[in-house]
Amino acid sequence: MTAMKVFADTNTLYPYYVCDLLLHCAEEDIFTVLWTENLLAELLDVIPRRHKKSRDAVEGMCNAIRAAFPEAEVARKDYEDLIDQMPGNDADDHVHSAAAIAAEADVLLTYDTKGFPPRSLARSGLRVMNIDQFMCEQFASLPDDIMRALRNQVEDMTRSKLDLDGLLTALDHPTGTPRFVRLVRNHLDG
Repeated sequence: MTAMKVFADTNTLYPYYVCDLLLHCAEEDIFTVLWTENLLAELLDVIPRRHKKSRDAVEGMCNAIRAAFPEAEVARKDYEDLIDQMPGNDADDHVHSAAAIAAEADVLLTYDTKGFPPRSLARSGLRVMNIDQFMCEQFASLPDDIMRALRNQVEDMTRSKLDLDGLLTALDHPTGTPRFVRLVRNHLDG
């Protein structure tokens, strides 16, 4: 079975725990997280400026993505000719939707439906949804796999030393995955 391909817009990759959740799911082969140098450059520009994370920390995260998922890179030459054809009101977002379409992504994760209009992009076979909706769907289909990814994420967090409950608390906010967290907590209580 071919893993679902996912392209995440910058606004879904912060806070860090959300990005880390996606990457741990990708490590578990639950889905493939696609990336481009344009996306990583935007992360490097936006996160330190808006979220007070150091440039070195974000650079480290970008380098880790490159090293862990080299096969998931979408090269600019593969989507450059599509950029000017992309719908949406923000030309800066066109590079991301073009990359997702060129790579035949199944889903584009974003909170920005003006920059990534769902109906227009659906014509190219691309579903636009937010990270919370997406993780809820994944959990409904693959609860054991998602739980394994969450446990691995906790094990790998040597600096923060969060346990599973702490991780779920960190993910439980409006730009995180609050409905997904409720599903996981219900599963654990059940």
